[in-house]
Amino acid sequence: MSTTTTAPRILRGGGSFQTDLRSAVNGLLDARTRRMGRVRFFSKAAFMLLWTAASYAFLVFFADNWWQAGLGCISLAFALSGVAFSIQHDANHGALGRKWRPLGLTLDLLMGTSSYLWRERHNHAHHTYTNVVDKDGDIEQMPLARFAPDQPRHPWHQFQHIYMFVLYGFYAPRQALMGDFSMLLRGPNAHVPLQRPRGADLWQLVVSKVIFFGLFLVLPMFFQPWWGVILGAFVTLWIMGIILAVVFQLAHCVEEADFTTEARMMVEAEKDGPREWARHQVEHTVDFARSSRLLNWYLGGLNFQVEHHLLPQVCHVHYRQISPIVEDLCREHGIRYSANETLWSALQSHARWLKRMGEAPMGPLPA
Repeated sequence: MSTTTTAPRILRGGGSFQTDLRSAVNGLLDARTRRMGRVRFFSKAAFMLLWTAASYAFLVFFADNWWQAGLGCISLAFALSGVAFSIQHDANHGALGRKWRPLGLTLDLLMGTSSYLWRERHNHAHHTYTNVVDKDGDIEQMPLARFAPDQPRHPWHQFQHIYMFVLYGFYAPRQALMGDFSMLLRGPNAHVPLQRPRGADLWQLVVSKVIFFGLFLVLPMFFQPWWGVILGAFVTLWIMGIILAVVFQLAHCVEEADFTTEARMMVEAEKDGPREWARHQVEHTVDFARSSRLLNWYLGGLNFQVEHHLLPQVCHVHYRQISPIVEDLCREHGIRYSANETLWSALQSHARWLKRMGEAPMGPLPA
């Protein structure tokens, strides 16, 4: 799937930077490196799935008081987030090859979100129009949150740097309960160039929803009180929502990232020609905590978001090796490459950006 040809008026191919990058990466990822990468990927995938299964079994069959249930919910939330970061994300980007594309169904079956609709929204819109207001649906959370300077400001946004860290938790339960159905009802719009599922894709969506709710609600009610099951399911999804949403925000909704609009890009294209897609990805995306091997392992390489946006069909286990190449080439080609040194500094940058967006008037900010 190409992400460089769907917006010919405002974005063009990656140019010499992307050509040089692909040449360097092809030289780095020889057959042996890719083979060892597959071993690393599937070893971690097995661990994440076993962690998920063990947490689920403990929560459903063995937890018999509130603190055990609480520990089970936390463990299951982190395990499911690990599956989202390290398995479904690569599979639904095609980074594992067509043979392993069914692993993307872990998103449908374990998290209640349609992988078909996720690919339509994430792969097509977000990975093409990164941080472009009214085109990148992933930064459109109005009216609750204002993430970009060209989005309208409401009085309550002055408090968003406080309340959004709580509301992020509703991302996962909302997506499982209403998000997919809402996208289906809306159909294509300015934010999501959605092609509605048909045939096998539609059946997959329906059947996977039934299986998900059966696993999360129906089966546990045979072993636990119904109110405890509903509460536990909500708490698990709420914790998972915070983890998933915050990790995304640390790569795009921070002080170091650029934001723009389609109209502004059109004006720039008429004056100087369309922007290079690869340059746009680098300048609108930020890495964080690149030195942390533990975070890199758990987050499925999503702390290397610049590398992921440039090479979404490369397995995440290689991003750490690719990162120095990307940074050196950015320097050679005069492209601004940004990274927060630690997880904490990235969280602080996101909080400051939320506060700034909650106070700044609508319109482009000074450079």
